Amino acid sequence: MGYYNKYLFDTAITWTTDGANAGTVNYRKGKFYSTNVNGVLLSNEGYVSKAVAEILNTVAWRYVSRVGNPKLMNNVMAGIVISIPSSFKEQDKISELLTDFDCLIALHQRKPKYISKLT
Repeated sequence: MGYYNKYLFDTAITWTTDGANAGTVNYRKGKFYSTNVNGVLLSNEGYVSKAVAEILNTVAWRYVSRVGNPKLMNNVMAGIVISIPSSFKEQDKISELLTDFDCLIALHQRKPKYISKLT
Protein backbone atom coordinates (compact mmCIF):
# COMPACT_ATOMS: atom_id res chain seq x y z
CA MET A 1 0.00 0.00 0.00
CA GLY A 2 1.31 3.44 -0.84
CA TYR A 3 0.85 6.83 0.68
CA TYR A 4 -0.24 10.28 -0.41
CA ASN A 5 2.80 12.54 -0.52
CA LYS A 6 1.06 15.87 -1.13
CA TYR A 7 -0.06 18.40 1.44
CA LEU A 8 -2.56 21.23 1.48
CA PHE A 9 -1.52 23.14 4.58
CA ASP A 10 1.52 23.85 6.70
CA THR A 11 0.89 24.47 10.40
CA ALA A 12 -2.68 25.38 11.23
CA ILE A 13 -5.50 24.95 13.70
CA THR A 14 -8.08 22.38 12.65
CA TRP A 15 -11.43 21.29 13.98
CA THR A 16 -13.71 18.36 13.33
CA THR A 17 -16.80 19.61 11.51
CA ASP A 18 -19.04 16.53 11.54
CA GLY A 19 -19.88 13.55 13.70
CA ALA A 20 -19.36 12.52 17.30
CA ASN A 21 -16.16 14.59 17.60
CA ALA A 22 -17.56 17.73 15.99
CA GLY A 23 -16.04 20.79 17.63
CA THR A 24 -12.78 19.13 18.65
CA VAL A 25 -9.97 21.61 17.95
CA ASN A 26 -6.32 20.67 17.38
CA TYR A 27 -3.06 22.39 16.56
CA ARG A 28 -1.22 20.79 13.65
CA LYS A 29 2.43 21.64 13.28
CA GLY A 30 4.00 20.90 9.92
CA LYS A 31 2.61 19.93 6.56
CA PHE A 32 -0.64 17.99 6.34
CA TYR A 33 -3.48 17.03 4.05
CA SER A 34 -7.02 17.92 5.01
CA THR A 35 -10.31 16.23 4.15
CA ASN A 36 -13.85 17.56 4.06
CA VAL A 37 -14.68 16.47 7.63
CA ASN A 38 -12.54 19.12 9.24
CA GLY A 39 -12.10 22.85 9.01
CA VAL A 40 -8.80 24.70 8.88
CA LEU A 41 -7.92 28.01 10.53
CA LEU A 42 -4.92 29.87 9.13
CA SER A 43 -3.32 33.15 10.16
CA ASN A 44 -0.85 35.36 8.36
CA GLU A 45 -0.43 37.35 11.57
CA GLY A 46 0.98 34.50 13.66
CA TYR A 47 -2.06 33.50 15.69
CA VAL A 48 -1.74 29.82 14.87
CA SER A 49 -0.41 28.20 18.04
CA LYS A 50 -1.15 25.36 20.41
CA ALA A 51 -2.25 27.94 22.99
CA VAL A 52 -4.87 29.44 20.68
CA ALA A 53 -6.05 25.97 19.63
CA GLU A 54 -6.48 24.87 23.24
CA ILE A 55 -8.32 28.06 24.18
CA LEU A 56 -10.64 27.57 21.21
CA ASN A 57 -11.09 23.90 22.11
CA THR A 58 -12.51 24.89 25.51
CA VAL A 59 -15.45 26.72 23.91
CA ALA A 60 -15.98 25.29 20.41
CA TRP A 61 -18.11 22.38 21.64
CA ARG A 62 -20.77 24.87 22.76
CA TYR A 63 -21.35 25.90 19.15
CA VAL A 64 -21.91 22.40 17.78
CA SER A 65 -25.37 21.92 16.27
CA ARG A 66 -26.77 18.67 17.65
CA VAL A 67 -29.81 18.40 15.38
CA GLY A 68 -29.26 15.06 13.68
CA ASN A 69 -25.57 14.54 12.94
CA PRO A 70 -23.50 16.91 15.14
CA LYS A 71 -21.88 19.72 13.10
CA LEU A 72 -19.68 22.76 13.58
CA MET A 73 -19.54 24.48 10.22
CA ASN A 74 -17.18 27.19 8.96
CA ASN A 75 -19.62 30.08 9.31
CA VAL A 76 -20.31 29.18 12.94
CA MET A 77 -16.61 28.76 13.77
CA ALA A 78 -15.93 32.15 12.19
CA GLY A 79 -18.29 33.75 14.69
CA ILE A 80 -16.70 32.32 17.83
CA VAL A 81 -15.00 35.01 19.91
CA ILE A 82 -12.22 34.06 22.33
CA SER A 83 -9.77 35.97 24.50
CA ILE A 84 -6.11 35.24 23.87
CA PRO A 85 -2.87 36.77 25.11
CA SER A 86 -1.96 39.67 22.83
CA SER A 87 1.75 38.91 23.11
CA PHE A 88 3.02 36.24 20.74
CA LYS A 89 5.82 35.59 23.23
CA GLU A 90 3.25 34.74 25.91
CA GLN A 91 1.31 32.56 23.46
CA ASP A 92 4.53 30.71 22.65
CA LYS A 93 5.30 30.14 26.33
CA ILE A 94 1.80 28.80 26.94
CA SER A 95 2.13 26.59 23.85
CA GLU A 96 5.45 25.19 25.10
CA LEU A 97 3.96 24.47 28.52
CA LEU A 98 0.96 22.68 26.99
CA THR A 99 3.23 20.64 24.72
CA ASP A 100 5.36 19.65 27.72
CA PHE A 101 2.22 18.56 29.58
CA ASP A 102 1.07 16.53 26.57
CA CYS A 103 4.43 14.74 26.48
CA LEU A 104 4.36 14.10 30.22
CA ILE A 105 0.82 12.70 30.03
CA ALA A 106 1.82 10.43 27.13
CA LEU A 107 4.79 9.12 29.12
CA HIS A 108 2.62 8.37 32.14
CA GLN A 109 0.05 6.62 29.96
CA ARG A 110 2.76 4.34 28.58
CA LYS A 111 4.26 3.62 31.99
CA PRO A 112 1.88 0.78 33.01
CA LYS A 113 2.63 -1.04 29.76
CA TYR A 114 6.36 -1.01 30.47
CA ILE A 115 5.95 -1.88 34.14
CA SER A 116 3.81 -4.89 33.26
CA LYS A 117 6.58 -6.14 30.97
CA LEU A 118 8.99 -6.11 33.92
CA THR A 119 6.83 -8.38 36.06
